[in-house]
Amino acid sequence: MATTTHRLRIALLFGGRSSEHSISCATAGGVLGAIDRERYEVIPVGITRDGAYVLESDDPARFALDADALPEVDDNGTRIRWPESSRSRKLLVREGDTERSLGDIDLVFPILHGPYGEDGTVQGMLELVGLPYVGNGVLASALGMDKHFTKTVLEAAGIPVAPWVTVTQREWAADPELWGRRMRALGYPQFVKPARAGSSVGVSRLTEEAGVEAALATAFAEDDKVLVERGIAGREVECAVLGGRAGGRPAPPWPARSS
Repeated sequence: MATTTHRLRIALLFGGRSSEHSISCATAGGVLGAIDRERYEVIPVGITRDGAYVLESDDPARFALDADALPEVDDNGTRIRWPESSRSRKLLVREGDTERSLGDIDLVFPILHGPYGEDGTVQGMLELVGLPYVGNGVLASALGMDKHFTKTVLEAAGIPVAPWVTVTQREWAADPELWGRRMRALGYPQFVKPARAGSSVGVSRLTEEAGVEAALATAFAEDDKVLVERGIAGREVECAVLGGRAGGRPAPPWPARSS
């Protein structure tokens, strides 16, 4: 007798209010095209640039990355309603004067980029309504998004980090000479970047003091807090670490090898 495998219902969350909106949409297109439909039922939930939650298209081609026409979440008039409490996982959508159920959500898959997505805000909302989600929790998301506090925490833990200076737009306007001296003391080359942005948005590389005003203006256009960091030549290595279950030790996502 054949058995029917239960498909997990995944709410794919993308778009958002940040300047990385289109990058998130392109990521959604990749996930929609690659996810195993025999194992997962996907509900695409887009967030417009104004922050409205809408029921989006399930067509990967709709979010293909095109430099001449970047993908975008359009406000199609639908509105997603999240569960009213942690007692329910039911997702609803309002279309005009009618409202219908999209079923119980097993998992939320946020693929948002930048502020209001990677910084703990959406994670906090999902925690409030009790929906499980992919990725880091509120604290790790907030710390990871803010480069100043990321470096502060790592340094406090004894992990070497590149020398840096953090300056706000108000501080720079009040005393550019003071902050200019602090930046020069880092040496060159140096990188000027928004403290809370990703995908290299708003980042400039300086090899001399000339150009600092333009670099800061570019970074301040993304965030009112900017990180200036000494450039370090070397090899870049990235390593994911998974938190242990039930208080277990963190570990890299691959089996340990014996030497």
